Amino acid sequence: MVKLKKRVSLTVIILIVFFNSLLAQSFSTANVKLYDYFNRFFIQEIPIVVTDLPEKTDNFFGLEKIKISLHHGRVSDLKIQIQSPDGNTAWITNRNGGTDGENYVNTTFEQYGKNGLINAALAPFTGSYTPDGEISIFNNSEKNPNGEWKLLIEDLREDEEGFLDSVSLIFGEKPAFITQRQFCNFDNPQFCVCRDKLTNELLPDLVIVPQFAKTQYKEFAWNDAVFPGQLKIAVAIANIGYGPLEVVPDTLVTGSCCGADSLKVIDEKRYPLYQKIYSKKENIFFDKKVKSGTIYFESKPGHQHYHVDDWIEMRLVKVEKNKKIIVCKGQKVSYCLFTTGMLYEKDSSSLINGKFYGRDMPNYSLGNYFACSFQKQGISVGGYDYYGMMYEGQFLRLPKALKNGEYVLEIEIDPQHKYKESNKKNNIFRMPILIRYQNI
Repeated sequence: MVKLKKRVSLTVIILIVFFNSLLAQSFSTANVKLYDYFNRFFIQEIPIVVTDLPEKTDNFFGLEKIKISLHHGRVSDLKIQIQSPDGNTAWITNRNGGTDGENYVNTTFEQYGKNGLINAALAPFTGSYTPDGEISIFNNSEKNPNGEWKLLIEDLREDEEGFLDSVSLIFGEKPAFITQRQFCNFDNPQFCVCRDKLTNELLPDLVIVPQFAKTQYKEFAWNDAVFPGQLKIAVAIANIGYGPLEVVPDTLVTGSCCGADSLKVIDEKRYPLYQKIYSKKENIFFDKKVKSGTIYFESKPGHQHYHVDDWIEMRLVKVEKNKKIIVCKGQKVSYCLFTTGMLYEKDSSSLINGKFYGRDMPNYSLGNYFACSFQKQGISVGGYDYYGMMYEGQFLRLPKALKNGEYVLEIEIDPQHKYKESNKKNNIFRMPILIRYQNI
């Protein structure tokens, strides 16, 4: 009898190991030299072959984690993405690590990283982090995961080479997946809620996420060899409204000239945009288009995609005797509008105006915008669009005669008021800032 129990226990253990091996599978590539910046647009493609998995991914089986180890003397040069066999691409980490951070050592990226957001972490990033983009997109579309995946690496600044020790894709029964409270989406309008009972419009509400700006900025003195007189600032714009912020090009003007998002063609024209505004009546979605801003092809390294013009404006302000004086203002910065991340309740990066936002929001995750497409861009409900302080344009040029002291930083979304929202009064974010390294 004892022997029988032992045999049964051993059989159970073997079955558990067998099924676990089926449910958690890893596919890797190792030992690849990374190229330095070539002074032109170049993406290094590193293949990862995935085989013998189920032919569909969903919220029960799919991509769980991505593990990376690489050596590089200045990782803020690097933009790293993952691409599935069908061409969908998600950001993993984009120019993180500050001005002098080195290496990624045993870095794991997963939907809810135990160590927080990768863009708020310090090199060498050992641990488990939430990536800059949404890897859940690989599990929501019932696509076949088998085939050649690619790790895409761009080096965006010269003088540093690197080496990829290894990259692994881990598939299993706990895939990256955005959990929705009521599963409101365009296929299930019955679960979506209207705030405005008169028009039934589902309008966005755009706000700056304070945590990113307050913790990710750096001032450089005028004698700095690389960033003289710059105040670099990270900005994340969240949508806390009831509907997505969505823009589409004016097809009557663009015609068929720019239908494909080809990176081989640099288009220098500006094209008119419409804001697409959704409404719901009797469990049916309707939409209308309202003329808004313009879109253009941004050809700088690290971009090579379409940007919406004049999306934010940054200003440095001095308050003296209750009078506000604008010391300097930056150019109106253009953004590619897409959902790089989602707000998750009780996370410091989801605290806005004293309230946590996350999966309990009405219409959470409504709208899918996970790429810098020409045909459609936007920010989902509960999503945010993040631009790190090392991105182009994310700085104020401080005047040479500026005195050190206390100032106020202002960041305004849609400074020319081209887009319709449920609340325009919260589009300006302000925070005190101490200037230390300029002239006295």
